[in-house]
Amino acid sequence: MSTFAFFVLIWLALTAALLAPQARVLRALWREPVFARPVVIIESDDWGPGPASDALMLRRIAEQLADICDREGRPALMTLGVVLGKPDGAAILADDCQRYHRRLLDEDAYAPIVEAMRAGCNKGVFSVQRHGLEHFWPASLLGRARDDLELRRWLADPDARSERLPSALQSRWVDSTVLPSSALPDAEIEAAVREEGEVFERIFGERPKVAVPNTFVWSAAVERAWAADGVRCVVSCGRQYEGRSADGGLMPPTRELFNAQHGFGDIRYLVRDVYFEPVRGHRAEQVWQGVAERTALGRPALIETHRESFIAAQEPAEQALNELVSALRGVVRRHPSVCFLSPAALVDTFGVQYSPLLHHGAALRLTFFLRRLLASAVLSRALKLSGLRFLIPLLIRVLTTVESAQDTRRVGC
Repeated sequence: MSTFAFFVLIWLALTAALLAPQARVLRALWREPVFARPVVIIESDDWGPGPASDALMLRRIAEQLADICDREGRPALMTLGVVLGKPDGAAILADDCQRYHRRLLDEDAYAPIVEAMRAGCNKGVFSVQRHGLEHFWPASLLGRARDDLELRRWLADPDARSERLPSALQSRWVDSTVLPSSALPDAEIEAAVREEGEVFERIFGERPKVAVPNTFVWSAAVERAWAADGVRCVVSCGRQYEGRSADGGLMPPTRELFNAQHGFGDIRYLVRDVYFEPVRGHRAEQVWQGVAERTALGRPALIETHRESFIAAQEPAEQALNELVSALRGVVRRHPSVCFLSPAALVDTFGVQYSPLLHHGAALRLTFFLRRLLASAVLSRALKLSGLRFLIPLLIRVLTTVESAQDTRRVGC
């Protein structure tokens, strides 16, 4: 054996040893669908009971989205992660925080909000998603409020928003009465999920097919209950968290998730990892960059935003809407082949053999797979130590050149 061959074998062995612990990630990156067109979805959470001004803003958003279309004429779409209820603070305080009382979105006081949501859905610019009966676990709120003056003040405010709750309390699917959080009983989870589904169906006519876990904290028991209640898609940030630590922060993630990956039952995962919060200073340019990066990786761009950006004082709320419109118009200009879909429609493409929205050729899939390797934070150290971080770009260049030559020959025919 020559010296060169010996060193190649040593390098291959070391590379295999470095990558072996990440075999699951490598498999998932290869199996992840490769999109042939840019796909953009605005994902907006926390909409629910609120003042009439929320309904006016929803209608304004719907009007603006309807004027921005892809080449098939589909309007830009914003999902609404709907929180179906809020605490009846006055009643809770009257019971000295011993019993939970709620107000639901289907009360007459919130009819303008529901009507605005339904109208947007009928126009094809909104899609409603499950985001909890509340944005917290009721027993956790009561337990903390008994000894927390600030929470009692929050309950006493009829206009209080869930966005103002302590972060740890906003994780619905854990008991955060005492930190670190603890798991909820399976039976209570199942009952809560069924109740959510029933209320959602009563308001919107059908059970939700898409669930967005509050603060991306959920457990296997929650997901099983969702699947049993008709959920087919769970939207996450690409990681699953299952609890809150002693300081109230998120515990380390228990899983990394990928687009189209299977969950319980018929559930598929979607990853949303482009962040756009105008109220926090985010601008359209960040959306353009995020869409370009996801498109280069053959991934859809699910853009996360929240009600908070659009319900601020009049001037910042107006600026947020203008920034959203600017972002979407800029996406259409930069990516004329952009596709606006709902998460449910996006998940449907995963089950379509030879969907025109996806790349199927091995060479193209390999090119995108290699790009994803370079973009993976989990693989960064292994790629650097093995030298693959320097070799993969060369291989991508070769594959791209070959594919371009093949395209030229096909055009010539």
